[in-house]
Amino acid sequence: MLIDNKASVTHTVVEVNGRDEPGVLWRMTRALAGVGVQIHSASISTYGERFVDVFYLKDVFGLKIDSKSKLEDIRKALLTALGAAEARKAA
Repeated sequence: MLIDNKASVTHTVVEVNGRDEPGVLWRMTRALAGVGVQIHSASISTYGERFVDVFYLKDVFGLKIDSKSKLEDIRKALLTALGAAEARKAA
């Protein structure tokens, strides 16, 4: 996962990649909504069994996300959403 505030002047860019499976995009977008960020746009790509999704995010005020704690919340929420699939497989 890559969280980048230099790739765009107006948005926080988050790139996530991993193994594609049903529901993974839904879990990621729900996780982002859960931490209170807006998805302005997204690029969703699949390559065989892998995905690379790029999200352009803003905070609730329509601004780039500069808060280190909010960026960490985003990272943790996405890792949890992606880890949910691994937890189901292990059960």
